[in-house]
Parts: sequence; structure tokens; C-alpha cells
Amino acid sequence: MDSMLMGNTPKLEGPTKTTTADPVAEFLRTVRGVLTTAEETIGVEDLEEGLERALAILQRNPEARESFENEIISLIDSPREGVVELVSFVMYELRWTAIQEAVRERMRDPSGNVSNIRLYEAMLDAFSDSWHERDLYRRFA
Repeated sequence: MDSMLMGNTPKLEGPTKTTTADPVAEFLRTVRGVLTTAEETIGVEDLEEGLERALAILQRNPEARESFENEIISLIDSPREGVVELVSFVMYELRWTAIQEAVRERMRDPSGNVSNIRLYEAMLDAFSDSWHERDLYRRFA
């Protein structure tokens, strides 16, 4: 029960489709869990399980890509603890052009919050093979 409060969902074995009727809702629950964990902890080690889960949902459900992109862009619009890590982790693997362009657009026009430019730079860095933070994660180390 506690795991559901944290936004965790059961792990699925193999390349099967998700059993959740709505993969976007499953993704959003996982994102909430990652963001909650990010607010409560320091370092990416505690985030990695949730980040892996989020990536797996995105990869298993290519038919929902446009909806996923919209949800990720809404996260970019109001970055908080865990957003940079989430976007960077999944986009290092997926490299979706729509997300990259959304980050670049926010860097050009930060909508009054210039302090977010550094966060956007960190997200944009993950679209490169030489992403500086990749070694923080077991998957990419």
C-alpha cells in the first residue's frame, strides 16, 4: 500500500505491454513518485528505480508518445526537484526531438524565470552522447 502512495507500480517482466489500461496515467503516477522521492532525498541513487520504471513505460507504449511528450513538456514548464533528473534520464535514452525543441525554446524565452536556464541547460545536455551526469546512474555508468 505504501508503494502506491509513492507512485510506484509493479515491475513487469519482459517486453510485454503494460497491464494498465492507461499508460499515461501509469507514467504520471511514476513521475509523482520520482518527484516525491526527489524532494525527500539527496542524490540520484534513490531516484533511479523510479526513473527506470518511467523509461520502461515510455518504451513499452510508443502509441502514446504524443501524450507522453505533452506530459513531459508540462514538467519542463515548471521544473522542480526531480524534473531535471527525470527528463535527462529518459531523454538520454529516447532523444525525442519534440522534447529537445521544447527545452531549447524555454532557454530562448525563459518566461521571466532566468534561473531556470541552468536547469534547461542540464536537460539539454542529456541529448548528447557526452552527457556529463550519465555516470551518476548505474544504467549508463
